[in-house]
Amino acid sequence: MDCILRYSYESIKGFVYNRGVWGFEISSDEVLGKAESILKDIPLCDRCLGRMFARLGFGFSNRDRGLAIKRILVMLFYEAILRGDTSRLEEFKSIAPNIGSEALESYRRLFNSTFEAPQCFICRGLIDKFIDDVSFRGLKLLMHYGVRRFLVGVRVDKNILEAEENLVLKYNLKYSESIKREIKREIGKSIQAKSSLTVDFINPEAVLIVEFPSSNIELTIASIIVKGRYWKTGRLISQAYWPTIGGPKYYSIEEALHSITKLMGAESIVIHAAGREDVDARMLGSGRPLILEVKAPRNRNVDFRVLEESVRSNSNGLIEISLEDYTRRDLIRVYKEESKIKTKVYKTLILVEDTIGDNDIKLLEETFKNSTILQKTPLRVLHRRKEATRKRKVHEIKCKAVTRNLIECLIKTSGGLYIKELVTGDQGRTKPSITEILNKNAKCIELDVVSVEAP
Repeated sequence: MDCILRYSYESIKGFVYNRGVWGFEISSDEVLGKAESILKDIPLCDRCLGRMFARLGFGFSNRDRGLAIKRILVMLFYEAILRGDTSRLEEFKSIAPNIGSEALESYRRLFNSTFEAPQCFICRGLIDKFIDDVSFRGLKLLMHYGVRRFLVGVRVDKNILEAEENLVLKYNLKYSESIKREIKREIGKSIQAKSSLTVDFINPEAVLIVEFPSSNIELTIASIIVKGRYWKTGRLISQAYWPTIGGPKYYSIEEALHSITKLMGAESIVIHAAGREDVDARMLGSGRPLILEVKAPRNRNVDFRVLEESVRSNSNGLIEISLEDYTRRDLIRVYKEESKIKTKVYKTLILVEDTIGDNDIKLLEETFKNSTILQKTPLRVLHRRKEATRKRKVHEIKCKAVTRNLIECLIKTSGGLYIKELVTGDQGRTKPSITEILNKNAKCIELDVVSVEAP
């Protein structure tokens, strides 16, 4: 202590400041001078004082900064008092309560009395306990939901934010950071230190929202998004749940996927498929690409094979899925948009009004080879889709006779073409059509999708 007291107040300040930070000099009043002025005005805890100088130095916390500043201030006051500076004695007597516990012992020796430190002007003395408490409860909540990667969000009472902002402006504290930033960082560090969980700024599985000073916690669970394919081996099965007054109109893929919702403890599941087939059509062959969005799952780590088997079992084998990998949300939009242009292959069983021969089949295959189809909105969907004429492409048709008036055709097309209307002509709204080319009424009596190109 004696060796420190040999130096004057100004020489110590010069040593502290003239070294500079980040390549430029800091004035002698930038830290200690401003800190002293602040503490003469208001009480601040170690964290809140240190936060006013948060961008000066690395490797230590704001609490460390505040504590160091207070200790140096006490030392400098004490050195001046030992030199007989009575003005500094009176100033110390006034400022000591706002410095807090770091000044208590020196105050007791100088004045033979003690003081009761007032609450921190900004955080009201709550921030340290808040960080410890919320970190503990937040970790338990994250682990309950099986979260491995998380992010912390903070809401702070507006009166506290205003008090801090006014202080920063009043003293021009250009190296400060906000209380929100500190709370966010310290809670994230605390949770990481006590667990194997990691903070993820890019793709968190959950966001822990904390409120200061109320200590309320909210957890926003990110959806799990998985790409894959589905098969529909039965007919009269819709893709989405189709409610009616008497119950669902048809069994649906969405209902079959309820088993995933249960296994993952999720709120709900949303299907984002690359198009959809008619209710009475099967989805065979390569399956239809889809993305499953599992919302707010409690269990994020269920094996894909377990989920696939649950869907097959839940639907008695009518619905099967293959889950390939986790994916990004922005791929949903790609699936929706590109399904309109991607190639699809259909297998159709077509009943023709009259006998059909080899020449008729040859005519169909030649006519529809790389052909352009003009298709108005089909009459059967006109009640829910606006009237429009759309250009679609048929790449190829291959047909074979089953009986004298029954043919089976494989039709390779671009997305968005209504196959039933390609067969019937839809009262002249689809041109050309199989009915038009054969000059015989034709009707699709069975339809299967056998291939859907992935986006």
